[in-house]
Amino acid sequence: MGRGNPKAFEGVREATQFVAAGKESLNEKIELRITHQMKRDLKTLPNWQEKLREAIALLIELHKTED
Repeated sequence: MGRGNPKAFEGVREATQFVAAGKESLNEKIELRITHQMKRDLKTLPNWQEKLREAIALLIELHKTED
């Protein structure tokens, strides 16, 4: 045994929840089709998931200023 998060079985919800650097929980998902090479390259980046979240936030912010 020894794998997994023991607190998840103790009913501690926070132990199983993803949390961003901010105060909001990361509980929403999106689906995006990309090439195999893009996925391979993306996953080689350190902390790639957080970097992708930052890129999405920047894209949203840039789009807001265009309107």
